[in-house]
Amino acid sequence: MKYSLFLILTILFFACNRPKPQLPANKINTVDSSEIALMNANEKLISFEDSVLTLYINKIDSTFIKNDLGFWYKINTKISRKALKLNDNCTITYSVNTLDNQKLFHKTEKIVIGKKQLIFGLEELIKLMHLGESASLILPWYLAYGLKGDGKSIQPYTSLKLYVDIK
Repeated sequence: MKYSLFLILTILFFACNRPKPQLPANKINTVDSSEIALMNANEKLISFEDSVLTLYINKIDSTFIKNDLGFWYKINTKISRKALKLNDNCTITYSVNTLDNQKLFHKTEKIVIGKKQLIFGLEELIKLMHLGESASLILPWYLAYGLKGDGKSIQPYTSLKLYVDIK
């Protein structure tokens, strides 16, 4: 009786055990040399832009602070009010200029922090600010409108200077 129960349990164990699926032969991990080349080219473009912006900052105002993400900022009006957090509502007024001070546009918008309603670099600056503060921002093209521009007034690969007020 014990042997027959053991035999039945053993058969059930092996019968219910499924084999692992096999990968198809055409799903081999390959290295895409064009992808690697594009990544290297982008890294070189970003490095070049960072060096150009460093020279620009040193020439106009050395009090700017470089953020780990790659943008430069300076808080013009410091206020020790409420710090902005994710999902907070605020009104932002900002002017967008080229590095040679050509005004591109001026906007006032009501936004929710963290909802990606603004370009990446501007959204990240706002997370560093408090209500009532104003700041200047030098934004490299790869954190602004990138290699496509905005299709209107901002050309591809255009680094920007922004003036920001938060209420």
